[in-house]
Amino acid sequence: MTIFKEYQNYDGIGIAQLIKSKEVSIKDVLETAIDSLKKNNIKYNFLTTELYDYANEASKKIDTENSPFAGVPMLLKDMDSSLAGYPMMQGSKYLKNTKQKFNNVLTDRFISSGALICGKSAAPEYGLMITTEPNEFGPTRNPWDTNRTTGGSSGGSASAVASRSVPIAHASDGGGSIRIPAACCGLVGLKPTRGRVSFAPSHGDKWAGFTHSGIVSRTIRDTAHMYDHIFGNEIGDPYKTDYIKGSLISGLATPQKNFKIGFVTKNFIEGTELNDNASKAMSFNASACEKLGHKVEELNLNYDAITLSRAFVIILTSHVSQMFNELKETVGRSYKNSEVEVGSRLFDYLGKTFRGSDYTWARYYTQKVARDVEQQMNAYDAVIMPVITSEPAKLGTIGPNKTDELINEILMKLRLGWIFNIPSIRNKILDGLAPKSLWFAPGCMLQNITGQPAISLPTYWTDNNLPIGVQFVGAYGSEAKLLNLGQQLENEYRWHEKNPNI
Repeated sequence: MTIFKEYQNYDGIGIAQLIKSKEVSIKDVLETAIDSLKKNNIKYNFLTTELYDYANEASKKIDTENSPFAGVPMLLKDMDSSLAGYPMMQGSKYLKNTKQKFNNVLTDRFISSGALICGKSAAPEYGLMITTEPNEFGPTRNPWDTNRTTGGSSGGSASAVASRSVPIAHASDGGGSIRIPAACCGLVGLKPTRGRVSFAPSHGDKWAGFTHSGIVSRTIRDTAHMYDHIFGNEIGDPYKTDYIKGSLISGLATPQKNFKIGFVTKNFIEGTELNDNASKAMSFNASACEKLGHKVEELNLNYDAITLSRAFVIILTSHVSQMFNELKETVGRSYKNSEVEVGSRLFDYLGKTFRGSDYTWARYYTQKVARDVEQQMNAYDAVIMPVITSEPAKLGTIGPNKTDELINEILMKLRLGWIFNIPSIRNKILDGLAPKSLWFAPGCMLQNITGQPAISLPTYWTDNNLPIGVQFVGAYGSEAKLLNLGQQLENEYRWHEKNPNI
């Protein structure tokens, strides 16, 4: 085996350029990536399925001239996009032996980009946690500090890219699941505008349009080139956003000046606060934009985050319940309690408990807030907002504790769901859950609800060399503008040259 020694120094486009110019071979790149994946997965636990034979076979069919990522190794997240003949386990024991019968359109677009899918990356069970610590597969570890979270739900992808095992990896975002891992692992993480990436043929949308698919990467140009390739609608998609091919890439050529940028310092859910490091990360990014010649001013967004999170939970649990109905058909039977985590079963239970009128109210309320928030941001080219409230949290500190799980088991066993049909009780319980469950990333769900694009950028690092990403939120369809600003910041702060102590 020939090892491509400089592999870790190149992003995806850089590797593809070397392959196209025949300075390195696809075989050498792939063998180097597989060697790195094998060694680093032992330390970081970011893989659920190895697809090395699949990648080797795929490497023989690549059109190097016409594929932007020809021969570039990547991972497919183990949820939200299926690969025919292989399981999509979604972090759950219930799905471990179930093989998919088709490729999603997104999977085919990754393949047509020339990227080589080398494995499936770890995720929390059904993507319901903002940390990647599923019971069945164990915790995924952060290459910057193995005692800390990678975030979730795209934590396996983020860990693999941060460890320089692959330059890009599939990610998806239903409540921050691209941006949170990117913020924890020192990566670029763009949640695109609603409707940019299709979920065909399996779904029209996911989580009422809150979920978006994409990648995590180390560089702005990799992000721009891959999104340029995967953007596009299919017949029957419920949301459609026109995209001019090539505009993300051409938009990087000339730095745009004089952006008007809002700076949101107000916390979003009462009971959650930014710690000193996260506050410094926010201020650093505001100052960085001013140094680049942009105008930055404080913006106080006005919306009821507690009520919004209540509506979000009602919608989310309803879709989780429907998901289990679909999975029952896929697996051929209902799940056993021992196969699904307590928190996931509770979401299923609550989804069956809420009424149609609850779901309709939640959709109405989230759409009203989305309109109000977008109007407040309308005067700005970008708005700086937090992703996480601190440096990456310690493993085991996010998610329900043993007492919470016991209470949840009792609630389901005694069939106490009827209390959620009493509005005053339901609202009090759900409102109390918000600061408890969202303390680490209280503001991320807002952009899933509005559908606006938002990009987490790794400009700031603590004194202990831990990344704290901050997000820049744009108007509908303004990914090119966000990427242009991101390129300016990357040129200045060179985050892609920082490496964890592997």
